Amino acid sequence: MSTVDDVRERTDIVDLIGSYVQLQRAGRNYKGLCPFHTEKTPSFIVFPESQRWHCFGACSTGGDVFSFIMRRENMDFGEALRLLAERAGVELEPLSVGAIEGREERDRLREINAAAAQHYHRLLMESRAGEAARQYLARRGVTQETMVTFQLGYAPDEWRSAEGHLAPIYGHEDLLTAGIISQSDRGGHYDRFRNRLMFPIRDSQGHVIGFGGRVLDDSVPKYLNSPDTPLFDKGSVLYGIDLAREAIRESGTVVVVEGYMDVVVPYQFGVRNLVACLGTALTESHIQLLRRMVRVLILALDPDAAGIRATERGIETAQHALDRKTVPVLTPSGAVRYESRLDAEVRVLALPDGLDPDELVLQDRERWDQLVAEAQPVAEYFFRRVLAEEEVETAKGKANVVERLMPVIAAIENPAERQHYLQLLARRVRVDDVQLQPALDRARRGAAGGSRPAIRRPAPPPAPAPAAGGAERPTVLDLEGRVVALLYAYPGLVVDARDVARLRPDVFRHATNRAAYDAICALYEREGASHAPTGSLDTALRGHVESLLHALEEGPSLSLDTAREDLVKSAIRLRQVQLSEFLRELRFLLQDAQEQGDAEQVRQLNVLIDRCTKEHLEIHRQSYAVTLLGRSRKGSD
Repeated sequence: MSTVDDVRERTDIVDLIGSYVQLQRAGRNYKGLCPFHTEKTPSFIVFPESQRWHCFGACSTGGDVFSFIMRRENMDFGEALRLLAERAGVELEPLSVGAIEGREERDRLREINAAAAQHYHRLLMESRAGEAARQYLARRGVTQETMVTFQLGYAPDEWRSAEGHLAPIYGHEDLLTAGIISQSDRGGHYDRFRNRLMFPIRDSQGHVIGFGGRVLDDSVPKYLNSPDTPLFDKGSVLYGIDLAREAIRESGTVVVVEGYMDVVVPYQFGVRNLVACLGTALTESHIQLLRRMVRVLILALDPDAAGIRATERGIETAQHALDRKTVPVLTPSGAVRYESRLDAEVRVLALPDGLDPDELVLQDRERWDQLVAEAQPVAEYFFRRVLAEEEVETAKGKANVVERLMPVIAAIENPAERQHYLQLLARRVRVDDVQLQPALDRARRGAAGGSRPAIRRPAPPPAPAPAAGGAERPTVLDLEGRVVALLYAYPGLVVDARDVARLRPDVFRHATNRAAYDAICALYEREGASHAPTGSLDTALRGHVESLLHALEEGPSLSLDTAREDLVKSAIRLRQVQLSEFLRELRFLLQDAQEQGDAEQVRQLNVLIDRCTKEHLEIHRQSYAVTLLGRSRKGSD
């Protein structure tokens, strides 16, 4: 038994989830309010027999003990494994020397950052030198309680304040690595931050990993962050994520702002679902921090030219990196078609000119709440921008409007919403929407083509041998392992897994495979299909993936087309297995609801069962179509 399996076996899912959620017995299962979205009627079910959980409400997702902790604590797989192993009393396999040294270095840097934060905070709160910083914060409306909550600090206008306080304890080399001090050309050392209001920057677990410093005079730069360190990369960090996590999870909404004070002051007034980028546009790494928690992502960046560019880059990044879900769509002929759609909505909050979020909340909290509620959908944001910039009364202006907005409309995934904006565009440029339909069709074909980059094949790896005619059907774990191994052997097949097989992370029953699937998808988005190194994976996850790849090497080689067909078939089969189990669980719940005489629950479950049955039929048709395609290819060879 692997360490992961041992931890899973020793962790009772009811006990674990019961420590986060108030559960009530419902027949043979347990139910409670979903911890991942706000609801009044319990839709969160825990299944003791299968040791799994599922939200039948807005989340529409589920998993095992690992996936619950990963989502609830915003952890990656390795972190969740360590937490659950410690809870279950399971000793994890020893780390390599390099991994141990890396962990020890990170632990030491966290200790140094924590000590530096305490030093700066004490100077702000107690020293005469910190008076100017305290007055500045008072003018910005920040209370002493808030200063303590965020552990705000002050770096005095001295060359060796932090260095003199910390170097005798930690040494210059580690202080340099942590970014607390700098080294002069002559080899001396001095404080990196001087005469600055200090903002400790924390990861989602609350560890101080770096600092941001704002000048209190006319010095430049106005803001200075820690340099890149083994702990800190400003393109991967969101200020305030540690304090905002619960509010984001409860509301399902996050508002992304620009500045430190845009987080600090609103928090003081109860607006606690805000996080700030650190002088960068929203990145895919930022999205990875948020994607498990949000259903609505709102960008509230400055309305100046730089802010507009950051907003539009943020929109593009969010739409590219957020999770997607497959939904059934009824075609005009009455058939069911499945479309991939974002699992979260991206909106834009229009800030009044001259006001930052902190100033707005300080002046009028109700107006802030109203602006959040009225945050514009992406299409509406672009419509307003483009129509304000172009002269729609001229022929050239109309052409420019159509050229700029057609890709925006083409990217809208909901057909009714897409048609609404096409008609709106037609009215604004005063043409019949029928005349614009061909341009929209071309734009959608172009978008579809652009979303499927060409697969650059790596050296062809061996693939699993086909099952003999009378062989036993593969188990769920076999199918999951095959899918993961093929994706790491052929990273370009990520596109086929997501877009052709419509494979979602929650299809994987085993958290290791789900984490491996998430990791290869993220790697593909960052680096393309050229390679899929396992070195960047967590130790436990890397060993798991390497064992799957090793098993793959024992079979004969496959061409890329055959590997693609194998992957798609296996992924579709996984979805069939998931739906079958889902239907079985729904029928158990239906039986319990009928026995308890809960008519409303019976009605809701019947709707879900009907929907899942139709989806199961559609997947069966898809599987049949893939089989026919494979036969036709073999016939033409």
